[in-house]
This record gives sequence, C-alpha cells and structure tokens, in this order.
Amino acid sequence: MIRINNLSYRIADHQIIDDLSLELQPSSYYALAGENGAGKSTLIRIILDLIRNADSQDISINGKDNKLLDARQQLSYLPEKFDIKKEVSGNQYLKFVADIYRQAYDQDRIDQLCEQLSFDIPRLADKTFTYSKGMKQKLGLISCFMLDLPLIILDEPLTGLDPTARYRFKQLLLNERKHGRSIFYSTHLLADAEEICDQFGILHQGRIVFDGTPQQCLQQFQQDTLEKAYIQCLATLPAVQLSG
Repeated sequence: MIRINNLSYRIADHQIIDDLSLELQPSSYYALAGENGAGKSTLIRIILDLIRNADSQDISINGKDNKLLDARQQLSYLPEKFDIKKEVSGNQYLKFVADIYRQAYDQDRIDQLCEQLSFDIPRLADKTFTYSKGMKQKLGLISCFMLDLPLIILDEPLTGLDPTARYRFKQLLLNERKHGRSIFYSTHLLADAEEICDQFGILHQGRIVFDGTPQQCLQQFQQDTLEKAYIQCLATLPAVQLSG
C-alpha cells in the first residue's frame, strides 16, 4: 500500500531522514514509534508530497508515484496539529471533506463513528470554536474514517484524547478491520500498538532501527511488552548511530 525505498532528506547540514525504506502491506496496520524529533511527521509529510525536495523519488501509494494526485486521492490524512476554521460547524466541516473527495455525506456512518468515539452527535451542529481539543481531534478522526478509502494516515492521532477516548479509538481500529483498509500512524502509546498492529517500526534519528511485527520486536529484544522492547532497542544501538 505504501512503499518507500532508500529515502533521505536533509535540511542544511542536518540529516532528517537517512536512507529509510519501509513497506505497508495492504489491509495492514502499521504503527511507527519514535522519540520527539525522530522524523515521524517529516516522513509522513514526504509520503503525502507536502515536502518535495527529498533525495528519493521512489515512494509509491497503492502502486502509484506519491507525487500523482490520483495516488493521494486514495487516502485520508489527519495531521498531528489538527485545527479547523472557527466559524464552521462540525457538520459543515464533514460535508466539506466529503465534497473534496466527491463522496456522499453518509449521516448514518457519521452517527456510527460519533457513537464509537463518544462524540455527542447534536454537537455536530455547533461551531467548532466551542469544541475542546479532544472534540476537535475526534472530529478529525471521524472525517478520515467516514470516507470509503483504502488508506488512512494518522500523525499522533491520540493527541488531546483522554483515556476513555483513547480506549474507544483502539476499539474503532479493531472494528474497522472488516473494511480491509491499510492504516499507517505514528504513536507514543505502544501498549495499544502491541494489541492492534500487524506491523511495527521504530524510527530513531531519521533511521528505521526496527521493522517487523510487534511479536518479532518482543522476541528480538527479549521483553514482555512493546514499551520495554522499544527502550531496549534504543539502548542497544551503537554509539555511532546514537550520535547521528
């Protein structure tokens, strides 16, 4: 679904992404973990062709060059810092998104997603400036999952969500498996990734230092949780890699 080969990206003398390769399989969930500043958001923006001067042209989405509009029309995206114009209602925003993708505004589907994420349906009629940060984040998630698209990319989708909302997001991902979508998302919450994801990657200083399944990560680093395996992975990196 996503294929990246030997991607590098530099700003001045700072290497942001360094010879990175990964592949997201169809109908698979891929969680990408990494410290702040590891390059996760930059990588996502390069995939989306929002950054265009990377040192690689070999990125494809569903078999098509990522620079082609047709490739990007196959996906929905939620950025890490999601915000909305203050004077539009939740319904207006969702209708705008549906119109961009030329898809029908499916109220039943939206109501279902609202219930799954504990978003009060009548609040869709309210202006978004009255929403909390968590409500805005839920609206962004609804706008991604309401679309009938094969790929969803989420940059830190749990930002601003309380523990109950995070649990409901996890349940949403589990329920969405029946649609056969691929989901690529960055996260710091590894306990959820361990339970949900088919593929797991660790990005450190612009390099993929682990790429496999959650179970393979547990086995390789001889730990009983993905959080511990993540810490052990970074601890075992050679000094030259840690120094960048």
